[in-house]
Amino acid sequence: MRRIGCAVGPARAPRRAAAVARRGLLAVALTALATAATPASGRLSVGDLDRAARARAAILEIDAPAARAILKDADPADLALALERGRLAIYEGDCDAAAAILARPDLAATAEGAGLGDIARGCARATAATVIVNDEENGVWVRLQDDDDRALVPLLVEVATRTRDVLAKDLGVELLRPLRIDLVRDQFTLSAMTGLPEDAARTTGTVAIAKWGRVTMLSPRATPNGYPWLDTLAHEITHLALSRGTRDNAPLWLQEGVAKREEVRWREPDPLDDVPSADAIAWLGLQKGLGRPLDKIGPSIAMLPSAEEAAIVFAEVASFIRYWTREAGDAALPELLVRLKDASSDADLERAIAEISGADLAAWDKRWRAYLATVPADVPPELAPGADMPHRQEVSRRVRLGQLLHERGHHAAAAVQHARAQALAPHEPAVRCFLAASLLASGERASAAPLVERVEDVTSRHGRWWSLHGLLHGGPDADRAFSAGTALDPLNPEVACEEKLPPELPADPVRSALCEAARRKKP
Repeated sequence: MRRIGCAVGPARAPRRAAAVARRGLLAVALTALATAATPASGRLSVGDLDRAARARAAILEIDAPAARAILKDADPADLALALERGRLAIYEGDCDAAAAILARPDLAATAEGAGLGDIARGCARATAATVIVNDEENGVWVRLQDDDDRALVPLLVEVATRTRDVLAKDLGVELLRPLRIDLVRDQFTLSAMTGLPEDAARTTGTVAIAKWGRVTMLSPRATPNGYPWLDTLAHEITHLALSRGTRDNAPLWLQEGVAKREEVRWREPDPLDDVPSADAIAWLGLQKGLGRPLDKIGPSIAMLPSAEEAAIVFAEVASFIRYWTREAGDAALPELLVRLKDASSDADLERAIAEISGADLAAWDKRWRAYLATVPADVPPELAPGADMPHRQEVSRRVRLGQLLHERGHHAAAAVQHARAQALAPHEPAVRCFLAASLLASGERASAAPLVERVEDVTSRHGRWWSLHGLLHGGPDADRAFSAGTALDPLNPEVACEEKLPPELPADPVRSALCEAARRKKP
């Protein structure tokens, strides 16, 4: 069953560095480091501070080679440069080295050094005995907390490569190699490696974060029915590109709005990509008083007080960016990123938006809200943020009873229970899949086929809906359907194995490996 009321969209950890950068990266770096604890030599020279600020700028641009060159032969006793060496080690995924550098008492005595040290130690604990797969040809580095996830790596690499190419075209930003991805077991590890409070991750259903120059995301095995993990990866890579392209100066509304826009551009459009419409959800949220001004979202969508508010804010920023890029033109966004790279204040951001698009943010916000009032805003009750499935308890009861009967071989009786559930939740794809599977097992293929024929008949994306669609209606498009299923729930045995029974395997070698991994997962 789909988890109702639990946001499974990606979100970012707090970006304190972005606020710092908007006030002027070099000036703030100089001030912060000059007032920090001093090394044994007594005082930091202006030259040391300038070098540290240049290293930090390179690190925030995710340019590790440039940062390494700046920090080469750095005096180990220099506090400012030691801090940046520790930061660089975190960005490069060398958490043990970072923890050792940041363990210095004089660094740990500073707020920034202590914070980085906590991240480094959490990361070092989480990555002990991990597996690293470094695809040098494609420039993608993947670290797995669970070796059983190795079968996911080819798909991660494929999507990372496609997304990197799309972002270079859409945003004018080239991400350097390697692009780093950490795949972790649970939200506890996600929190330890990124600094996002675990309770915030659980409240908003956060499954991935782009921070410290890499993407950290949950394995699909961490959720009962998977999640859109490949779109999530593309979303988070977009955050890395925005951080690189603006030197971490992009405000949160821009970061999240652009990431929502780009998360599906690596693949062909799906009919359910905008169901329910971001415009409609944004308007509904504003009407309910749950919307927020674009520049008052807070430090992170992942830090909002509920999954409902997170869903509404995601819809707001997605709707606004889609509207702004449509009205201002395709060239406006890359130009804005270039201007933000050297921004030193919020006034610089406002000036850049006005000069590029002919109006400031407040004027665009007013135009966008007027536009929202003109679009159809009918949202089915079950798709509204925070809503629950009608008759949820009865649907769940019927589904569970049907599952028990199905597992015991009573397929016809199971189909009766699943049909009663489907009558109460006609557009719920998971319920349709349970019914279709029972009908197939009963030999009623003709009755099962209509349940997974038209994507317009369901209101959300579901992995097994696509695998059953591929089996019953695929024909020449079967491969696309099976790929759509693995993009949502790759470790479900039925989805990964294209509905084949053991020991048969899919012909595609990537999905064959996924199938074997999924069957090992199943009790």
